[in-house]
Amino acid sequence: MRLKHKIALFTVYFVLFSALSGMVDYYAYDAINPWIFIGLSFLAALWAVIVHAKSHEKSKVDELAQDIEKIV
Repeated sequence: MRLKHKIALFTVYFVLFSALSGMVDYYAYDAINPWIFIGLSFLAALWAVIVHAKSHEKSKVDELAQDIEKIV
């Protein structure tokens, strides 16, 4: 797996986790510091890329990552 593909995968996962945690933060009425959600999203995206790279299975996320690679 190329580095460019891993970066694109990270971008897809980070946007996904950031959107989900943003919704949680919105409904928590900003009771929790948003930087905690950003940090947790970063760690979750990093973990997801590592697990995805080790599994060697193609999924919809790979298609989204390839679209990002074409744009960049």
